[in-house]
Amino acid sequence: MIIPPIPAFPPGPPRSRPGRLTWSAAEGRLQVLVVWTERRPGHGEDAEPLAAYHRPTANGLLAVFDGSGGSGAAPAWRGPDGVTYTGAWTGARVARLATECWFQRVAAGGEADSPAHLKHCLRTLLHAAPTGARSKITGSMRRVLPTTLAAVRYRAHAEGVHWQAVWAGDSRSYALLPGSGLHALTRDDTREDDALAQLRQDPPMTNVICADRDFTLSAHRGEFREPCVLLAATDGFFGYVHTPAQFECLLLDTLGRARDMGGWAELLRRAIQPATGDDASLSLAALGFEDFGQLRAAFTERHADLVRSGYPDVPPGDGPQAVRGWQERTWETYRPAYEKFMPEVRE
Repeated sequence: MIIPPIPAFPPGPPRSRPGRLTWSAAEGRLQVLVVWTERRPGHGEDAEPLAAYHRPTANGLLAVFDGSGGSGAAPAWRGPDGVTYTGAWTGARVARLATECWFQRVAAGGEADSPAHLKHCLRTLLHAAPTGARSKITGSMRRVLPTTLAAVRYRAHAEGVHWQAVWAGDSRSYALLPGSGLHALTRDDTREDDALAQLRQDPPMTNVICADRDFTLSAHRGEFREPCVLLAATDGFFGYVHTPAQFECLLLDTLGRARDMGGWAELLRRAIQPATGDDASLSLAALGFEDFGQLRAAFTERHADLVRSGYPDVPPGDGPQAVRGWQERTWETYRPAYEKFMPEVRE
């Protein structure tokens, strides 16, 4: 099983620890990477990304977790080093552990293969997590151990790649396809459904995983032909660009300059860490490519098309109104393909 290690931080206060991690691995026609960065080293509210693969059954899982800092700002746990961590920090990491435990049960067979069983694992571990903050949390916006989750389960077979996206909150799962580019597979739990409007407004979430209230895990499934790329990311990766297309440009620009999966992960980290205003985490799997060279070559023409269409660069001059007009024009042409595989809007 391929699972990225949790960083082995050196002793010392959190601010002295490296607030970043990149990791990659390959298994036959499967190539995976993870990228994780913290704005405040040692106190980042994104848990370390998860990229797991069970060789005997060819089942894989990608998942990211973003603790909700606003509603989970109360202190929740004191670590062995004496440092106190928030409910958001703790909730994201408990959710990561629960998701990994669930996937191990799925890989072992039996009847655990459903979002309902994942929700049961999440609720069980969240309720068991020790916290001294529960009695102090008040108000309708507060939550105990709140976090988002975006996960993609996948399995390659002779006809293609079966996938199922499961999520709560505003972290997202995507497909990146050589012929058509980036496609969202999830729909944020917010009252605003337009991805460009979400970038402009950062609307509040209507649903998050937490220990003190019921929550919903949404699910959406489908199938792609190989080769394809699947990924999950928190909003630190896609929430600080001017348009949704620029996230795809970031992925393909760094892919085109990389020599291997490890190099791609490091270029992604270097590109996003100075630009984002948040913690950022991403977990990615490329399926059906013979090697990294074939993966990179498969997206060369797509990247060139994006550049020719003017997606990567904000036009110079004329102030905010010009930028707004450029955003709307490029979003109008980019949106149909981006939303092609998204689930329907909820009533």
